[in-house]
Amino acid sequence: MDIKQQLLRGGVIAVIRHANKDNIVPVVQALRLGGIIGIEITVENEDGFEAISACCDAFDDIALGAGTVLTVESAKRAIECGATFIFSPILSKEVVKYSKEQRVLSIPGCYSPTEIFHAIQWGADMVKIFPAVNLGPSYIKNIRAPLPFIPMVVTGGIDINNLSDFIKASADAVGIGSQLVDMKRVSEEGYLEIITNNARQFTEAVRVARGK
Repeated sequence: MDIKQQLLRGGVIAVIRHANKDNIVPVVQALRLGGIIGIEITVENEDGFEAISACCDAFDDIALGAGTVLTVESAKRAIECGATFIFSPILSKEVVKYSKEQRVLSIPGCYSPTEIFHAIQWGADMVKIFPAVNLGPSYIKNIRAPLPFIPMVVTGGIDINNLSDFIKASADAVGIGSQLVDMKRVSEEGYLEIITNNARQFTEAVRVARGK
């Protein structure tokens, strides 16, 4: 199964901020136990790149990606560290094209139908609708009619209460951040078990919303 199929089949992508090489591996293991194998580590700083490298060394059964990628330089560094997909909050033609040249999955951030269409024209494999909560499930449903062939991941404000509405509106997958993992709490006793339970709740919610 390729990376795109892994992400779409699982339906939940964990968006992890403030990760580093020392704290990321137990967190990813906890997510895996809960059924999530789509892992996005944001790379606002050096720690994020090092966390990707640590995960690449520790796991061979996850879909590992870099998030908050704004430039070709960041994409290049993330891919060198082992990222297999590039997630962006914005639409950058240069980042999309570079990612595809490197044969990794490209998932740029889009807001309007024009941005979505341009992303696919430039080679993106999927699009990230962001911030999804501002647009609402009805936006996904309405945009699906003229653009039925484009895989859409919704992120930004998605939680256990509204996830079902977005999936039923035809979102292909969801990106979940602090509702799933709060890296400030990883040193707390029992928090890894909480992460696993959160992961199970989100994956089950996707399965139910899909009618499976």
